[in-house]
Amino acid sequence: MPATLAPQLATLAAAAPTSADWAWEIKFDGYRLMARIDKHALRLITRGGHDWSARMPALVEALRDLKLTASWLDGEIVVLGADGTPDFNALQNAFDQGRTDAIDYFLFDLPYCEGEDLRQLPLTVRRQRLKQLLVDKPVPHLHFSADVEGPPAAIMASARRLGLEGMFAKRKDAPYESRRTQTWLKLKNRLRQEFVIAGYSDRSSGEAQIGSLLLGVYDETQQLVSVGKVGTDWTAETAARLQTQLKRIERAQAPFGAQLARQPRWSPAHDAAARHWVAPKLVAEVEFAGWTPDGQLRHARFVGLRSDKQANAVRRESSVMPPTALPLPASSLAGSRSVVGGIAISHPDRSIDASTGITKIELVRYYASMAEWMLPHLNGRPCALVRGPGGIGGELFFQKHAATLGIAGVRELAAALWPGHAPLLEVPTIQALIACAQMYVIEFHTWNVCTRNIDRPDRIFFDLDPGEGERLARVLEAATLVRGLLHELGLQSWLKTSGGKGLHVVVPLTPRAEWDTAKAFARALVQRLARVAPQRFVARSGSAHRVGKVFVDYLRNNRGATTVAAFSARARPGLGVSMPVAWDEMPLLLRGDQWTLRTAPERIATQAADPWQDYWTTKQTLTSGLKALGLGRPV
Repeated sequence: MPATLAPQLATLAAAAPTSADWAWEIKFDGYRLMARIDKHALRLITRGGHDWSARMPALVEALRDLKLTASWLDGEIVVLGADGTPDFNALQNAFDQGRTDAIDYFLFDLPYCEGEDLRQLPLTVRRQRLKQLLVDKPVPHLHFSADVEGPPAAIMASARRLGLEGMFAKRKDAPYESRRTQTWLKLKNRLRQEFVIAGYSDRSSGEAQIGSLLLGVYDETQQLVSVGKVGTDWTAETAARLQTQLKRIERAQAPFGAQLARQPRWSPAHDAAARHWVAPKLVAEVEFAGWTPDGQLRHARFVGLRSDKQANAVRRESSVMPPTALPLPASSLAGSRSVVGGIAISHPDRSIDASTGITKIELVRYYASMAEWMLPHLNGRPCALVRGPGGIGGELFFQKHAATLGIAGVRELAAALWPGHAPLLEVPTIQALIACAQMYVIEFHTWNVCTRNIDRPDRIFFDLDPGEGERLARVLEAATLVRGLLHELGLQSWLKTSGGKGLHVVVPLTPRAEWDTAKAFARALVQRLARVAPQRFVARSGSAHRVGKVFVDYLRNNRGATTVAAFSARARPGLGVSMPVAWDEMPLLLRGDQWTLRTAPERIATQAADPWQDYWTTKQTLTSGLKALGLGRPV
């Protein structure tokens, strides 16, 4: 049995999945807790890894009554209010006053049971084992978190009527993974999350109480970023206790990152004498109405302190759009329908694709949900954008330069990178990605080079494009042959769908060869393929040449040419997505647009591993390949 086990975490969703592949559970308003039970000890472990066994002796005794000897249990501790629903303040008071006998433990998963590792089994199997365990040995204060049946819209409506914090949707066939996944989704009736307390202001009336808390979250560089303040919904007793706690950790300088420390965002009404900075150690739970365009909280309300969570793990939550999702009513996620990632989305219901009904807000939410996967393919590269203000049925614009249209967060690169041309663009952050979608960017294309080595490409790209009426089987055959030829030349390659009709084969390189050399290599390889099977493959462009054949396009390896980025949608009916796949998945491929904007998130959420995991660390050059193809001096 593992000595430690991190909990599986859910991803915030902006809509409810509607397929029968998902099970529903109540999202309890309490503290996440895992129980490790063996013959010698019983430990109650918080999400932050703290042992709280000594703080809840009654719960320890209740778990001992299960008579387990080698198990891990996962669930949420709560205190139920008079109406039978979880009361977060009552739970806090139970710990503050040392009266934890009233705490109930709702168990929802069983990753390890009596010497058997259940983590790779489907959720439904694990939960059935857990239910049977609790039914066989009913114990006071231990409960099975039951499934909730019904249409997703009705489930969420009932949760709102009951005043519940929200619901969980979990893939029935998913394993248990000790990380944040998209096989567990959380849907909230109210926007609410944890924030780091960075400082506080005094009460203007002079009482020994706080007037407001200054809040922050950590960004991807582990810098604390200001998100505003909260100043309501605490009692005088709580305000006084908070001031006492915060005084103990005061510091002279703001804990925000250097840039924000020079230009911090808070109300001018809080003058320097009334503001105090603190070490970023405490975490507050805050409910709020939404985000302003510049990333500040709107109408924030204090819920309580979270002693179970580590401050340095607090991030701003961003929501994903699951596939075939049913959008929630605007009232269920206040302010989220027109604000994504702190960016106001204009005309959210405007049609992008009439054939599927996909709207602008779906496009924006898709890119917000894909940012973690997509940004490594965009960062540090010149980028071109395909914009469709009138949707895919209207006029499309291919934009390589800022021109008169500036997009927030999109970076203009140094003009010297491409002399004689306007400055190139880079999309470096999730905010830039969302801002692009807000400006109707549908496709993202990148150069095959990083800006730090602009004259030496770091990949070669082959676009396998079938002729009119040609079956995908021919394209799969072409991909296999390209991979085989590359392997003979000592080069590894990776595969992705185009999001359109064909496939892409990508070869990562250590950036040593210049553009002309890389293009010459790609051309020679494609010409060899056409000589091997001229009845099937063609190396010349033009529709007349590719009838009944597959065109293997090497022309994307020119300086200034771009290729569609992995995870980018395509501006075509259905909004197919260019999706990385493993070579051993080829027999399962049916179309180049097999995954779409609506189905790609589920593909990512349910795949066992990143099929391109080794792409980023592969070091290889064209030296042996150039020599084998007789192209002169190796590089």
